[in-house]
Amino acid sequence: MKIRLLTLVGLAISFAVPTIAQQTNTPDPQLRERLITRIKAHTDALDKNDAAAVAANFTEDAVNVEQDGPTFGREAIEKLWADRFQKVHFSNNLVTVDEDSPHIISTDGKQMWATGAWSATIQGQNFGPTQIKGFWSVIREGDDWKIRMLTSNVTPAPAATTAATQETNTVDPEVRQQVEAVHTKFVEAQNKGDAAAIAALFTQDAVEMWYGLSEGGLASGEQAIEKRYRATFAAPSTLDSKIVQMYPIGNDICVITEYKVPIWKGHAVTIYGREADTWKVRMAYSN
Repeated sequence: MKIRLLTLVGLAISFAVPTIAQQTNTPDPQLRERLITRIKAHTDALDKNDAAAVAANFTEDAVNVEQDGPTFGREAIEKLWADRFQKVHFSNNLVTVDEDSPHIISTDGKQMWATGAWSATIQGQNFGPTQIKGFWSVIREGDDWKIRMLTSNVTPAPAATTAATQETNTVDPEVRQQVEAVHTKFVEAQNKGDAAAIAALFTQDAVEMWYGLSEGGLASGEQAIEKRYRATFAAPSTLDSKIVQMYPIGNDICVITEYKVPIWKGHAVTIYGREADTWKVRMAYSN
């Protein structure tokens, strides 16, 4: 799954112009109130999933920087959001401003910066609703205070609890070794572009979900999974994947991995079930 998100939310901030005498480390209250008003206008555009309205908050030569990299220019920013809105519905967009923001940074009073946090609810065709959140910083300029540069990120999910971490030690060492061997086979098959070898690691009724990719969505059954990988290998890539956590769920084994390919990275959750003298994938989800 990958949304250039998958990464995610651009936040527009606008301000009134204070006098030069107001250029102190204490934000002007009226400036802050007008900032909040401008934020509301932008979050409304996000809640309406209106790419043109979102892009209208940026200057023609703006830069929007997210975890996947920068997007240059209002036209490209509008396309970024138009593509995003086709795949994911955004709602409940909320922006907060740090107590020490905003601040004027130019002698003519027409450039400023501010920082804060954001959150939103997203829902796709095969996932959600789920909440995402992160932090932002912005530089605005001009009489209408359009965004010249916006930087935002998505905060990772909280680390596993101590109890969950301790569970990793409850997996029998021999079972751990067997599951790790299957994981290694998957990585090797991926890097060889061998769709049949990958599919053979799944049970006949396995379910696999990808999020944010053109080939993404739900694939049910070994044949459907093999077909998906054959299509994916039309554009081969190198997979680097490592196990970060493993623990039992009943008679099955849950494995959490971190993975990286040349154009994106993320996490995957895989459920392995015992089949004869080996372990096979029953369910896999990656973001």
